[in-house]
Formats: sequence, structure tokens, C-alpha cells
Amino acid sequence: MEQVACALNLKLIAANTHKDLINKYKALYTDEERVVFTLNVMLEYNIIPQCCKNEKSAKESEKLREQGNKVFVSKPLETGTCLKALKLYTESIAYAPYPSEQLALAYANRSAVLMKVHKYELCIDDIDRALTLTYPDNLRGKLYVRKVECLNALKHPNVKDAVKEAQCWLEKLSLDDANRKKLNDILNSAKMIASSNKVQKQNVAKQPLLPQIKTCNNEVPCASDAVAIRYNKEYGRHVMATRKINPGEILVVEKPYSLMLISDNIRTHCSNCLEQSWANIPCNYCTYAMYCSEECKAMEWTKYHDAECAVFPSMLKMNFGKIDLLSLRLAIQAVREATSIEELRKELKEVDSWDDPRTKGFCKNGIFASDKYRSLLGLVTNTEKRSVQDLFRRSLDASFILYFLATCTNMFGSPLQKDLSMLIKNVDVTFVGGLILRHQQMIPSNVHSFSEERDLGVVERGTAVMPFLSLINHSCSPNVSRHSRSKHIVMYAIYPIEKGEQIFDNYGQHYAITPRNERQKRLLKQYYFECNCLPCQEDWPLYYNLKSFTSLVKKKEDEIKIIHALQKMNKYVDIATEGNILDENIVDGLLKMIEVLYDLVPMPCEEMNDVVETLRRVYDLSGNRVEKLEL
Repeated sequence: MEQVACALNLKLIAANTHKDLINKYKALYTDEERVVFTLNVMLEYNIIPQCCKNEKSAKESEKLREQGNKVFVSKPLETGTCLKALKLYTESIAYAPYPSEQLALAYANRSAVLMKVHKYELCIDDIDRALTLTYPDNLRGKLYVRKVECLNALKHPNVKDAVKEAQCWLEKLSLDDANRKKLNDILNSAKMIASSNKVQKQNVAKQPLLPQIKTCNNEVPCASDAVAIRYNKEYGRHVMATRKINPGEILVVEKPYSLMLISDNIRTHCSNCLEQSWANIPCNYCTYAMYCSEECKAMEWTKYHDAECAVFPSMLKMNFGKIDLLSLRLAIQAVREATSIEELRKELKEVDSWDDPRTKGFCKNGIFASDKYRSLLGLVTNTEKRSVQDLFRRSLDASFILYFLATCTNMFGSPLQKDLSMLIKNVDVTFVGGLILRHQQMIPSNVHSFSEERDLGVVERGTAVMPFLSLINHSCSPNVSRHSRSKHIVMYAIYPIEKGEQIFDNYGQHYAITPRNERQKRLLKQYYFECNCLPCQEDWPLYYNLKSFTSLVKKKEDEIKIIHALQKMNKYVDIATEGNILDENIVDGLLKMIEVLYDLVPMPCEEMNDVVETLRRVYDLSGNRVEKLEL
């Protein structure tokens, strides 16, 4: 897409119309007008999007499967090697045409890795998938024997039936087939395994039950009644405490309006539910989307993938990023949630003309609903703060996405002609283009990272659109902490918060990690505000320069209280580092430490930082976690 933008810019300069275009664009008022203007510019300068299909490829599937084979037979076979082979086989599955022998072979080969890492049930699933496809008859015996081994390991009651099937297929092999004796030996060995043998336990971290809010907010169902939405000119729309809030209180349990897997995880996680999956199954048509189950596959197809499937290939070929992919998904969701595009148009007009900034985006019944598109229409876009160059580039991106959506899908009844002049005249098309452009501006300032715990750290699993959490302002020393669960984000208070105090989240710029000047530059660039939080006002030091409570506390009796409160700190750090949080008292212990330090020590303080980070780690361990493979 960068090349397209550069090519258009060169044409404008050559025609000496660059300044004139900027002046005309500045005068535009709505996002729909900007998209229509951009489509006309594209038409005038012959900038025509090229649609492409991300077709399945038997050749590419075979190539990836062969790469996986080389990795899987390498010596020594270690966990990392198995993981690499698993990903290559999954990639092979994604590219294999449906149905095809290549798909069957890729499933079969992946099943071998899954058995090696003791994922017996997943192994059986892949074997069954291979056997229902056009899998070669001379190789079926091997798969049935592998299935017997897995059923044996699981102590499954159907082992005897599987043994009979395996024997039947082995008998079909010629007597001089070298594999026949080898497979017979494996089968006989499997039959002799005593039923008392213990199944190898799999290290699967089970997520605790989703926390519940004690008393929900009347206006915001996903939030506690301890908080409320407020508005003033200084802070805009923000969230305040309605009473004293204690550390550890659950303030928000919000389900995303939309949740999108990041591209790095498309082979290891489900595109629909975002759960980690070692045995993903592919979309039948594209090579992008993969799923943990047929249920998730069918669910996402109905929600939006039937349209995305035809559009994503063209977008990905042009290196469109997650903002662009998500802006398309939100447009699809918006259209499908509404009774008609005309009704959606009326709703947009109503929200944009709303005279109360505090309740902008609220439903007509006075509820701010996380599951309604209307709530997104009330979120900031910072349109007036963006440069013309920034806004026009987003208009260009939105126009390309719109072109693909209109001409490659049934979003507007049937695929429309690949004719820009016709699209410009279609008011439904240009209206949806305006929504896509609105999303392009709204996403950078509002979406949240949907995370998972991996290797002593937290990494991004996907991108979440969280309407209510988007209303909470930033501080470089936040008083709350967000943590991702399977389908929700939970927000806890981490410090005592007095009635009337503002709730502050962190937008990725923390005082202990990043110097003040750098934090403020990043926040201004992405969110268009100058941070004036206390750490910025007082220029708090980075972590390694923080003072200990021993040099901050003046009274000896206070120092003794703190030492007593922190006596289990090293133990809790070890527990959090190991990831074994079976100790139910660890959270209560850490919260008590925070209360004591908060009362007796001025901020910033080294020990307070350590306790808070340990608490955050414990909360993360109760949420989404990456399971490790074990040989």
C-alpha cells in the first residue's frame, strides 16, 4: 500500500495539483465525504485496486510438508524441533486444497508430532481427519496403528475396535512390504500394554472461574457501581470512583465488542475464540484463518469471515496491517448488527449530533452497552487533531478496503462491478466506506491488547475493542491493572482509590520503564494529548534509580511495620516466577503489602513497584497462558 500512496503522490506533484487537493480535502466535513473525494482522486489518476485470491496450493502444501518432515526426523528430536515441525505441518494444512490428498497427508504427518508430545486426543482427531479424506490405502495401516497407541495411552474403551481395524488394514499390505512387520510389532506391543499403566499427564493450565463483580453499575453493566462515567473540559469523558475502593477490587469485567487474532498467531491459535490450539483446522477457501474446532469455524464464517475470506487476500498482499483488518471487521459487524444500512446511517447521525458528551454512544435506554456498535460511535477519533497527510492516507487505505469489500463479497447484495465511477454513485457503498475510515481513526486511540502469559512475560494474543475500558484515561503510574481472560478483560484496583478520584489505566508508557520525554512523545503521537500525570509533573526516576522505603520513611516504628509486612515478599516472588500460584493466600498477602506501603511510604518507592509487579504477574497467571509442549 505504501507503493500505491507514493505513486499517487508523484502523479499529484507532476500534475501540480498537490496543494489544490490538500485545500479541497481540508474543507470536507464527514468521513463519507472524504472517502468519496478519495475515490474520485483514484479514478482521475487511474489508481485502480487489484483484487487477488489467496488460493490454496497443492504444490505449496507439499513443499511445507516436506520441510516439516526434514525437521521431524532430525536428531536430536527436542521440544523446539517438535514445535517447529508442528507449525510447518499446520502451514501445510492451511495451503492444502479442500478436499485433497495433500490435506490428508498433512493431517497424518501432524498426528505423528502430536503423539510424540503426548497430545493423544488431538492426534486421534488428525488421524480421523486424514482417514475421511483421500488418504493412500497403503498408508492407512500405519495411521490405524498410531490410533491404537493413542487410545491405549488414554485407556480408551474403544481400543479393541481400533485394533481390529488396524489388523484389517495391515493384512491388506503385501507380505514383502517392509512396513508390515514393523507395524505388526508395534500393534502387538500396543495390545500387550497393561491396562494399569498410567497415562502421561499433560501440563494443561486450567483457567480459574471468571471473577464476578459484586454490584454492577446501573449505566454500565460490565462495571462495578464503585465507578461512574463523568465528563469535564479538562479530562473529557473519564471514569471516577463513587466510593472508596480497596486494592484488589474488581472494577470491570468486559467482553470485547470485537476480538481479532494478531497475524503472528494464526497457526497456533483459533481465529474465532483466540484460544491456543496445537491442531488447528483451516478455512476451506483461504490460507489465513484457522480454527480449534468445526464449531468455531462455522461461527466465525457466519459472523464475518464469509466476507473477510474474499477480502483479506488482497489486503495482505498489499501489506495492510491489523488496524486495516480490524477496521474492515468492525464495518462488517456494524452492517450485520443493524436492521439496514439506512437505519445504521440514522444511528450514526444521531450519535454525532448528541448534545451530551458524557452519554454519547449510550443506548436509548440509558445503558452504555459493550456489545452494541453504537457504543463505538461515541469513542474519540481525534479527526480534528490529525494532519491532512495522515487523514488522507487513511482515506486512501479505507477506499481500497471498500473497493475489495464491494467488488469481492455479497455485502451489498452481490459483488458489484469493478468500476470506481459506479461505486462512487452508490450511497450504501460510500456510507460503509465512511465507517471504515472512522474505524481507521478510532482504533489507534481506543483498542486494547488482548494478552497471554508466556515465558515470564506477557505478550499480545490479539486486539480487543473494549468500549467501556476505552473511556478510562491514562497515567504513567496507573491505579488499576488489566488482565485478559478467555473471553473477557478484567480490571482490578491495585492501589487504594478515594471517592472522587479518577480511575487511571496505562496506555503502555510506564514511568519506571520509559523516560518522561520519550513517554510524552509517544503518547502525543498516538493519542494526541500531553500527559500531565504526577510522575510526569515530578519526573519520577526509572526503576533502577528508585529509592527504597528505608531511605524514604522517617519513623522507626513505620519501618518496622513495613519490614514485618514484606517478610514473605521473596517467597511470593519465587512463586510468581515459577508460575505455580496454588497458594491461595498470595494475592491477599500482596494486597496487604500494598496497603501498608501506600499508607507509610511516599511514591515512588522501589518496594511498592516490586509488590505491584508481582501482583500483576499473579493476576496474569490466572488468565490466558501459553501451554508448553513436553516430550
